[in-house]
Amino acid sequence: MKKTLSRTIFIYIAVVVIITASSIGWFSYHISSSQLRQQNEQHLIEAVSNAVNHTDLYLKLYERAHLSLFTHPDIRKFLDSPPEDDYAYFQYTDTLKKQVIDPLFLKTPEIMTVYLTDYNKKWVYFVNPALKIIQDPIPGATLEELDKETDSNGNLTIINNSVFTDSDTQLITLSRKIHGQVFNEFKGILTIQIKSDEFSTLWKGVNLGLGGFFSIVDHEGRIVHHPDKTRIGKVIGGELLAKLENTQLTSFTDASFGEERMIVSRKSSYSGWNLMVSIPTEDINRPIASIRYLSFLVGGITLLIALLISYRFGRVITKPIHILKRGMRQTEQGNWMKIPQLRTRNEFSELIDRYNLMVASLSELMDTLYKTELSKKDAELERQKAELQSLQLQINPHFLYNTLENIICYAVIRQSEEITEIVDAIAAMFRYSVQTHIEETAIVNELKHVLNYMTIMKHRVGRDFELDVRITPEFFLKKTARLTLQPLIENVFQHAFADGIEDYHYIRLDAWTDEEDRDLVIVIEDNGVGIPPKKLASLKRQLESNQLADSALGGRKGHGGIGLMNVHRRIQLVFGEKYGLSISSIQGQGTSISIRFPNIGS
Repeated sequence: MKKTLSRTIFIYIAVVVIITASSIGWFSYHISSSQLRQQNEQHLIEAVSNAVNHTDLYLKLYERAHLSLFTHPDIRKFLDSPPEDDYAYFQYTDTLKKQVIDPLFLKTPEIMTVYLTDYNKKWVYFVNPALKIIQDPIPGATLEELDKETDSNGNLTIINNSVFTDSDTQLITLSRKIHGQVFNEFKGILTIQIKSDEFSTLWKGVNLGLGGFFSIVDHEGRIVHHPDKTRIGKVIGGELLAKLENTQLTSFTDASFGEERMIVSRKSSYSGWNLMVSIPTEDINRPIASIRYLSFLVGGITLLIALLISYRFGRVITKPIHILKRGMRQTEQGNWMKIPQLRTRNEFSELIDRYNLMVASLSELMDTLYKTELSKKDAELERQKAELQSLQLQINPHFLYNTLENIICYAVIRQSEEITEIVDAIAAMFRYSVQTHIEETAIVNELKHVLNYMTIMKHRVGRDFELDVRITPEFFLKKTARLTLQPLIENVFQHAFADGIEDYHYIRLDAWTDEEDRDLVIVIEDNGVGIPPKKLASLKRQLESNQLADSALGGRKGHGGIGLMNVHRRIQLVFGEKYGLSISSIQGQGTSISIRFPNIGS
């Protein structure tokens, strides 16, 4: 689709409106939803905290009832000397019921049963007549089981299992070990039981919605209380139990109860139970969804109105521009024609006047300027091409001639494998040198060319000479001009070691990135004879002249200036006159040549 100014204005205004409306809607939605979530979480925290406190108070009430029982002398008498025959048993239990148990049931009607057993397996039980739910009860929990689950120090222990096997009602069992008349040892276990449903009456005043509920889980993960009766007594998953233990009074989500729910829990320091409040996340997100819906609705209506206004605004702006556009289209085709003026005078009329003046001036200058620049570029390209070819042809041929003479001598005298090594090196150097269509190459290719040269030099001078190459691999793929390093290494052998190579001589190659302008710098150092000050000054002037070696030196080749200037000028023709060689030397100590390149390549 062709892009027009009216469409651009429309898009920009639409983008501004969309960003503004989206930002306001997004922040409003997220801030509101965050505050609602915080309020819901705070509500749940307060609810679970109050429920824990009420539950603890409720259990402490039964602990006091428990205390009134195990401190009663008739209870202790039963533990010390239980009745032996049935009649004595009947008399004792009847007296105990009338004097102790019935007053307890009247005072605390929520108690379901009272069960007392001694360690001789003599037991007695009482069932609340108003809440009788056990017919002909038989203890289902053995003395050993009760003794194992009850605290060994005589503290009250909460057990969420029923003592009687035929009870269909989920009961909470409060049990403790008790003494007889003498407090030197435990004589038996006293247990009272209450319905777990009694806890529901404590939380009726808390509104948790249709899907919310309270639930109690003991320290072993068993459900003590749950609205769903089928879940009571079952063990929750280990992941949910870990969350309950580790996220006290902070909300988390879980799907253990069949749907994703927000849960807040608190552990009772008295009972050790985890009391949790659970509400479906769908109920919590319902107000947030309403806010989201309203945000989208208002934002959509606002966006629609803004888009209509922006479309109309764009059309009003672009209508006079179409006249100017048609005139410019003629100019693009080479027809330097003036644009007719508008009937009304405004900013567009002034723009058309200035455009007509520009057309009148440019129509006279464009042809001349175009032809002049084209001729200049063609001449410059031809000159650079000639200079590059000239530099490539000025590779010193004496080295190749001398090498060929060495090959002949080896062939006649030694008939050795060294001839193969020399010929391979020469072939590689020839192939690399005649690649006239490639001006840039990687540093690693230049190092390979130098390696071939050093292979041949080993046979020319009759000894090994290792270059000290300190260029790290990170510079191997950086770009350089072709035929750069080998001519400079050859220049060192010809002039720095002119009196012969000694054991202490070295040639060192290194590279780094200039910290100031980030250019790549390669340095070639030697400890040869150095350059006399006058010749050094002459070489520096030649490098600064940025001319080819023949014209700069006037045909003088005795001090190695041709090789230096050819490399210097090649680098400038490839990368620009900012780059090239710089040289420093101390006579009798050595020479250092720095090569500067742009830092390009991998």
